[in-house]
Amino acid sequence: MIPHQIAGYSESTTIVAEATPQGRGGISILRISGKDAFNIVSNLLDRDLPKPNRTTYAKLRNNNTVDSFIDDVMVSVYESPRSYTGEDVVEVSTHGNPILENEALEALYKEGAHPAKPGEFTLRAFLNNRMDLIQAEAVSDLIASKSKEAARQARKQLDGGVGKTANQISDMMMNILSSCELELDFTEEDIILLNREEKLLIVERIINDLRRMISGYSKARNLRKGVSVAIVGSPNVGKSSLFNILANEEIAIVHHTPGTTRDVLEAVCEINGVHFTLYDTAGMRITPDEIEDEGVTRAIRKAESADMIISVSAPDIKDQIIVNMTRKTDIIEVINKSDLATERKEENATYICSTDGSGIEELKDELFRRVVKDEKQGQGTISRERHYNAVQCAIKAMKECREDIDQGQPEEIVAEQLREAVSAMDELTGKKRLDGLIEEIFSEFCIGK
Repeated sequence: MIPHQIAGYSESTTIVAEATPQGRGGISILRISGKDAFNIVSNLLDRDLPKPNRTTYAKLRNNNTVDSFIDDVMVSVYESPRSYTGEDVVEVSTHGNPILENEALEALYKEGAHPAKPGEFTLRAFLNNRMDLIQAEAVSDLIASKSKEAARQARKQLDGGVGKTANQISDMMMNILSSCELELDFTEEDIILLNREEKLLIVERIINDLRRMISGYSKARNLRKGVSVAIVGSPNVGKSSLFNILANEEIAIVHHTPGTTRDVLEAVCEINGVHFTLYDTAGMRITPDEIEDEGVTRAIRKAESADMIISVSAPDIKDQIIVNMTRKTDIIEVINKSDLATERKEENATYICSTDGSGIEELKDELFRRVVKDEKQGQGTISRERHYNAVQCAIKAMKECREDIDQGQPEEIVAEQLREAVSAMDELTGKKRLDGLIEEIFSEFCIGK
């Protein structure tokens, strides 16, 4: 194992932390990882450790107290490198009582274990090549998932498909780079491994593969962090009623008096496994009332910052001003009070009636479809800005590489662009470790993971 220059990290340290949330419950699991994990735990048990990948019952004791017994525990052993961290790992399950947990932790500390930092178990898994950086981030995303679809997406990334695709693309880049470097080394022998047309063909394939990697980024990002939806429209078209229905709670005051909603109201809901944050906004109109006018200003700001807009109007009011007021393209046009409509002229609009609930399920389906329509099946897609920026950097370098090859530039110039692209892909998967990046990523984790 090679040394790793990560702030506060030491390969020689054995760490311990609770792997389950603090509090009272059926069990609490303490995870111990490091080269001394087996010895530390053995010193506290009344019997030998079980064989790797086995679990045994034992009594846990504190060797530094008169009344040494702590708890009846279950002990599981995982031997390096076949463990989560790639190190020797022991998991001790106590009864789920904070008093017992703390006693057990104190005993482990006295035997030489150190408290784990947030994300340190997964950090060790990454540094010991048990997972790439994208998979490590997926662990954090899976734990923090706000909805079923977000968890499913994180699970796909954790399976390693994105990293595998990135490595395959890097291999193609290295294929061309090796050809260029060999031609540079043997210029006098006139050796050509790949001709101009072959290089251009591979470069074009690489660019297309990179574009596919980021094609679903916007939707994947929204799934990860949740989707914000601003409900906008003129006064008295039923925005607040719709807001309450989607939130499944009477949050907004509903009244026939125009201008009832003045401030932005917020609620969360889950639709078909996707997490949405809804915003009810003031009815948009020109008004002499300063307070209501401020509400309109806030409504416009919220619409601009939201991921999606629901533009609500009534059958007799086609509020094109609302649709045109923002640069957003992801707008769902909703016509409320459909029971009053004599005919449905707007083909692209969703007709609802907030009084009897008709059309609400169709609107929910449309919200869900807008979020997941670009999601790629199979191995998942990138969902973080860091991923997106790295792939965009690689695309830029490969486009310049294509131009250099097409113009017949010297091999050393072509090779430089290829190295830039490979470097970007290595940053994506974590093969290239930038100062501070690793610490920043793992600081998002909870202790025990």
